[in-house]
Amino acid sequence: MGFSRPDVQVALKLGGPLVAVLVAALFFLSIAVDDKVDSQIDNANRSVERELTTLVQNARSQSSAFASTSFIGYSVGRYYGFASAFQQISPDPERAAALLRSTYPPGDAASSEIPAALTAYAAVHDRFHASFRDLLASTVFDDLYLIDRFGRVVYSLRKDAAFGADLAAARQRDSALGTLFREVMGRLPQAQTPEQVMVLTQPLPLDQTHGMLLGRPVVRHGTVEGVVVFRVPIGKVQERLARLTQDGIGFALLDGAGNMVTSAPAPDQLKGWSRQEVRALDDGGWRYLVLSDESRLAGGLNYIRWLLLLAGFGAITLFLRAIRAPVAVAEVGGFVPVGPSAPLDVAPPLSVPMVPVERAESPVPAPAAPPSALAPVVEEAEHPEHAEEGEHAAALDADEGYRRCLVDVMTLALDYWQKAKRKGKIELAEESGLWRVYMDRSSLQTRTLDKYLLVETLPRNPRWRDVVRTAEYVLRHCGEPQGERETLSVALSRLKQHLRQAERV
Repeated sequence: MGFSRPDVQVALKLGGPLVAVLVAALFFLSIAVDDKVDSQIDNANRSVERELTTLVQNARSQSSAFASTSFIGYSVGRYYGFASAFQQISPDPERAAALLRSTYPPGDAASSEIPAALTAYAAVHDRFHASFRDLLASTVFDDLYLIDRFGRVVYSLRKDAAFGADLAAARQRDSALGTLFREVMGRLPQAQTPEQVMVLTQPLPLDQTHGMLLGRPVVRHGTVEGVVVFRVPIGKVQERLARLTQDGIGFALLDGAGNMVTSAPAPDQLKGWSRQEVRALDDGGWRYLVLSDESRLAGGLNYIRWLLLLAGFGAITLFLRAIRAPVAVAEVGGFVPVGPSAPLDVAPPLSVPMVPVERAESPVPAPAAPPSALAPVVEEAEHPEHAEEGEHAAALDADEGYRRCLVDVMTLALDYWQKAKRKGKIELAEESGLWRVYMDRSSLQTRTLDKYLLVETLPRNPRWRDVVRTAEYVLRHCGEPQGERETLSVALSRLKQHLRQAERV
């Protein structure tokens, strides 16, 4: 059964404004949600940067204080301490290391019966070991390595796999400790004073876990006796990240290759969360990122947005049904087609009261309704108030020149970014925060961004604001070469001209 004419008139008069109000409410609510989410993410970025910077500064100051003490200098001296005692075990470093590892097991357990060859080493170990253990208990470190000037690891607090290793040997040269030892020794000739040399590594795999190494030269009476290396366990970072977490906000620390080495919450709780821009500490260079669950961050505003979406969908559905449904009228003298099947030049019939035949000597003709009284109903149903704006936007999206201009701006921005930054589209998407990055099996993909590089794959209703923001982001963050910069600026101006003509900016 169709709608009556009054129903149609009410739907046309109230439906358009109601839909407009709902769309405006959704627009402003979406802005409020985005502002709330962005504000919380910015606060999280500042918090994690401050917390990790404090950790690095503590490691720097504590290592500097310990490395400069005579206590450390005596323990690794070439004429006394661990270096001298290590040489007395055996002329073969590998045999000396094997004997040490069999006598001093991993961990902090008590030593077994001491062989005669280790008598001198055991005396030095008993003198310094307990003090080193107490020294590290109040720091951010969990292990201490002493490396003599020949590259031999003569002491380790926890006696891990690196204890006794000869870092000058081929199989140990490229290990984490071997690389750090060479870098510290390599920086000494360029330093004004040896005490200024310090090397802090990125997160590295160490003994089936991860950690960071901090190395400093050991200087005694102006002579470099060796290198002391402190280990920062990944657990220290995990503790600090866990203190910063909140509902919908998480953090992760990355290694040099961009792989996640620790996070808070745990990785299995972060599935489906959005990755924000990867950042690096100014002091230390550690890379980290903030992860977010936008639905949790939006809170109650997100539920209101969904309710408005449902209400808007229902209002639009009823509005369209009222427009398209036939008008129900009483029959007069036969059937007159109405609705979509009616001829364009036939107006809906009027309801005329029936007059009995016996009393109708001179039937009164039914008054003809003026055309202007009925025309607005048909015209309004066929042309809603917002139709002109919708057709105008559709005409712009169908404009081949406009779509080609979108693709030109996107490809020129990516080309300029690659030449100026020596980075690819994955980095552009992550650093700008405008395009999503997806994990496809073992590699990262930018599926949405890729659609904007060809006219054939450009979406039917392209997100032109993201294209404009991408170009402006590249122009803000890239300098040379000037030729590509000028070409991108011209293309961006041409795109904005299209948008101004369409009254969309």
